[in-house]
Amino acid sequence: MYDHISEQSRRRILDKMEIMRQQQLNEAAQQIIEFAKTPVELKADLDRFIVGQERGKKTMATAIAFHYRRLGHALKTALAENSKDIEQALRQTRTPKANIVLIGPTGCGKTYTAEVASGLIGVPFVVEDMTKFSETGYVGQNTGDILIDLLVAAGGNPQVAQMGVVYLDEIDKIAGEAIAYRDVSGRGVQKGLLKLIEGVENTVDLGRERLSLSTRHVLFIAGGVFEKLDAIVQKRMDLHGFSGDWQDYLLTEDLVVFGMERQLMGRFPVRVTYDMLTTQNLMDILTQCEESPLQAYIHDFKTWGIELVFTAEALKAIALRSQQERTGARGLISILHRVLSEDMFRRPGSYTGLLQVDEGYVRRRLQ
Repeated sequence: MYDHISEQSRRRILDKMEIMRQQQLNEAAQQIIEFAKTPVELKADLDRFIVGQERGKKTMATAIAFHYRRLGHALKTALAENSKDIEQALRQTRTPKANIVLIGPTGCGKTYTAEVASGLIGVPFVVEDMTKFSETGYVGQNTGDILIDLLVAAGGNPQVAQMGVVYLDEIDKIAGEAIAYRDVSGRGVQKGLLKLIEGVENTVDLGRERLSLSTRHVLFIAGGVFEKLDAIVQKRMDLHGFSGDWQDYLLTEDLVVFGMERQLMGRFPVRVTYDMLTTQNLMDILTQCEESPLQAYIHDFKTWGIELVFTAEALKAIALRSQQERTGARGLISILHRVLSEDMFRRPGSYTGLLQVDEGYVRRRLQ
């Protein structure tokens, strides 16, 4: 269909695309060079979106702020020596990476923290579900798939992509087992990640085109529930006569006992633990979080002329149900939808005014 485009027009299109690509790269690099948030300031920003997890947010904010401050300073220095050649500067920049392991129950804010932090900095962000890489025979493909997703998030610009964040979700699900036939699904996938996370030049095969994409500056954050990891740590603590919170005693050795590869865990020097959200945490997410799911429903009803109001007892009932279902913050949207689904169907166009939801209303809808 493009056969009738003249060579001159084709060249003009390609030149314009190259200008846009370079402009995107310049803006991304400049954003990182100008990044100046302190860990305290970055945590304060995270506080607007993530409720609770004070210790976790503090560690995350510190690791991420130092990573991008370090990268920005190195880029600025390299650019001064390379006459504003950003691609060359990225190749010459050397910075140690503080990849992060996030440990905590479902729905406690692990993925959301990484996503919000990436957005605050302004870098590409992708979430990779590691369970899809756990099938026999799929080991050799995982690296390429992750890089392609990162490239897409960066608008197809490999230089912008290498400044992004990759979140490896459910990393604990690829823990190795002592059963031989499961080795490919567990430890084999972990070993396949080593090269990617270490930070080397990778070739991305896009059919007719092959691109080079370095992961030297990509920040990797691995998240998982790591069920019963606390028992592994506690057992070692008891053996040595230690007492206190198991989270304060977590070592690489404990993750190895769990089934993670020592070499892989060695590439994640920052360990962050998140707690299960309390009832009050969940209520605060509904009422105080900047991206509260409750506020979204209130806004939706308002567009139909309906004023949606929840009593404190109703909010507590929703929070308690989320705890019972062990879905954390992630389950609040589902519960709210179950409570409001009938009103969402029947009231728009037939009713305007106050719609108050109390505890009894919530309990009836959730029966």
